[in-house]
Formats: sequence, C-alpha cells, structure tokens
Amino acid sequence: MEHSSRKIWEQPWGYTEGFLFAIAIGLAGIILQLSTGQIEPVLFAFPVNSIIGALFLTGLLAVHLLAGKKSMVRWLSGVYATIPALVLLLVLSMILGLIPQQPQGTAKDLLPPNLFGRLGWYRMTTSWPFVLLCFYTLVILGLTTLRRTAQKQRWRDIGFYLNHLGLFIALLGGLLGSADMVRVTMSVQEGAVEWRSNNSSGETMELSLAIQLDSFLIEEYPPKLVIIEHETGKMLPASRPGSYMFDGVGKTTQLAGYRVEIIEYLPHAAVFRDSSFTNVVPMMMEGAAEAIRVKVSKPGLSQPKEGWVSNGSYLFPHSVLQIDDAISVAMPQQEVKRYSSHVTVYTEEGTTRQAVIEVNKPLSVEEWMIYQYSYDDAKGKYSDTSLFELVRDPWLKVVYTGIIMLLAGALFLFIAGPKKRRS
Repeated sequence: MEHSSRKIWEQPWGYTEGFLFAIAIGLAGIILQLSTGQIEPVLFAFPVNSIIGALFLTGLLAVHLLAGKKSMVRWLSGVYATIPALVLLLVLSMILGLIPQQPQGTAKDLLPPNLFGRLGWYRMTTSWPFVLLCFYTLVILGLTTLRRTAQKQRWRDIGFYLNHLGLFIALLGGLLGSADMVRVTMSVQEGAVEWRSNNSSGETMELSLAIQLDSFLIEEYPPKLVIIEHETGKMLPASRPGSYMFDGVGKTTQLAGYRVEIIEYLPHAAVFRDSSFTNVVPMMMEGAAEAIRVKVSKPGLSQPKEGWVSNGSYLFPHSVLQIDDAISVAMPQQEVKRYSSHVTVYTEEGTTRQAVIEVNKPLSVEEWMIYQYSYDDAKGKYSDTSLFELVRDPWLKVVYTGIIMLLAGALFLFIAGPKKRRS
C-alpha cells in the first residue's frame, strides 16, 4: 500500500509509478505513430517474427537469471506494474470496440483524415501504442511466471501456470502471427474452377488450392407489402412502419389505415410497365420477378384501387400501386433466409473434397479457412457467382493452445476451490 508521504520514484514503487511507466510507453508509441505511421505487418512476416519471438523469450530469461532479484525486475513482476498496464490496454481495447476498424491494406486516402486516423485508432491492432503496451504486458506476464518458478512449488500452482502461460502464449502468438495472416477473396462462377484470389489491395494471388462451384443456392423469405410515401419512399406510418408478409391468396391485412386484399400471386412473372400502365404475365425462366395483385380500400376513397405490385429483378423494373398523389403500395426487396455454395476443392497434393459452405459454416482445408462471403447482388436469387473469403493463419494453433490453457486453468481453480488458511 502506497504512503502519502512517499515521493514519486522513491523505492518501493507503487501504483503511481506503475501508471506513469505505462503512460510513458503509450506516449512513446504515439510519438512513433505520428512520426513513422502505421506498423506494416508484412515487414514482420516469417522469419522476422520468429526471430523477434526468440529474442524476446531469450531476453526475458536472461533478465530473470541475471537480474531477477533487482528491485526493478521484482516490481515489474508485481501487482503495481500489472494493474496500470492492464488498465491502459483495456482503454485501448474499448476504443478499438467503439471505433470502426479498417482492414489492413486500406489506402491511406480512404482513412478518415482526423486525429483518430493519425493516432492509428482505425487500425488499432497495428498501431504503435497498442503493440508496445501488449509487449509491455508480455514482459510483466513473463517475469511474473519466471519469478514463481524460483519459489517452492505446490500442486495448486498448476492453475497459476496454466493461466499465466496460457495468456502469455495466446497474446504473443496473436502479436507475432498477425504478420503471417493471409486474407483474400475469390469470386467463382457456377461450373468454373478458380485458384486466383485478390487481397485487400486488389492484387491477384495464386493459391495452393482451387475451388469449383458446383451450384449456388439462395432461399428467400416470402415477399412483403408496405405502404410508402410515393416521392420519398419512406414506409408508413412514420412512427412505426408496418409490413405484411405474403401468406396466401385471399388474405386481408391492415397497413397504415388501409385495407389490403391479396387477389392474385405470380411467383414467376414478367413485368412490363410504362408511365400509365403495368402488365404482368407468367414467365417460367431466369430473371422472372414475383408479383402480387392487390385491392386497396379505405373509408374516404371514392373507389378501391386494384393493381400489380412487384419488387422486380435484374431483368424487370419494380412496380408500385399508387393509391393517390402521395401514397403507394410497394414490395421491398425480399430478405435472404440463407445462401450456400456446393463446392469441390482441389489441393496441390492431389486431394479432392466436396462440401457445402454457408454463412457461419466455413470449410477448413489444409491451413485455409474458406468462408461464404457474398454473391452477385445485382442478380439476387438468380446469382450464378459466389464470393468466398479465404483466411490462412499459421499461428492460429499457437493462439488456440494458449486459450485452451486459460480454460484449463480456470477449470482447475474452480475444482480446486479457494485456498484454505490455517488458523
């Protein structure tokens, strides 16, 4: 516990020096950030990151063996240095969560030209303050763990080592491995085989695997009907916009005070529209739109309005039923329920694998994770192109090892229970 009469930097150091030390490291990072700019991970790719990791571990071990009993080293492995470092790292993590992060490779002219951009907050994980504070935290973790090894070992120390080493391994692996992470996108058409991809800078890369898109399927929710302002397109009522999901011909609903009756439904239709006339006919072919014939009535209307409403497609325009000069019935674009890609993946080793890739259901092939990223939005449900995101992170196993150790340490402490004191 710190005493009010003690001067700053007078031994033994406490929380004041801990916060000053951590703030100094953060300020050093800000100076580097403003003078040299963002850290470029590609400069620290293998084998540079492995060399840095080996030197870092060797340095920690040397400090422990040669100066482990020095007051400075003992302070660094204590709570007075740990808490301030974690507080500042938590502050940067909160900023990271609040400010939208830009992916690596984003052109500098696309980053917001403000103070946050200069400080690197839009790419926090590669900013100098964040990286330096992470390494400072690693120094504290490493020295704390090594200091415990010099004490008498007890079976309860298993939880301590699992927690501290797990966090150390996960954090160090994440920092060093970010330089080796590869994230690219690949666009594949149905029936085609593709092995070329594009990174965030738009550069083309040839991969060690190829993807053949056997089929691409989209499932949509039933169409909806809404009442909108004809000129602005805003849904009514403005305070609480309402909508009706199609539930069969002959059904009736109330929308913004209007009675809307479903007269006819064509799931595959061709829509022809000019300034005063809309004609809808069945069409069983690609590019067909969905169309609903409705009758709209309301007390005060001279007579009900009847006509076709359609959300259109890449071949046909959308169509609304105008009730009066200000109000219309419209059909918004249908919401996608799920979309999936049936693929065959080929590797350089000659292996072949068939699978279905969906959102949140990626495919793991060798060191690559293949995610369903997007599709041809212009064609919608008739898209014959699937866009994949491929991620390779050689250090992911290291990070997972640290996380598993953390979980095991938490489980061990839960089972072992709190340490009992002798009276």
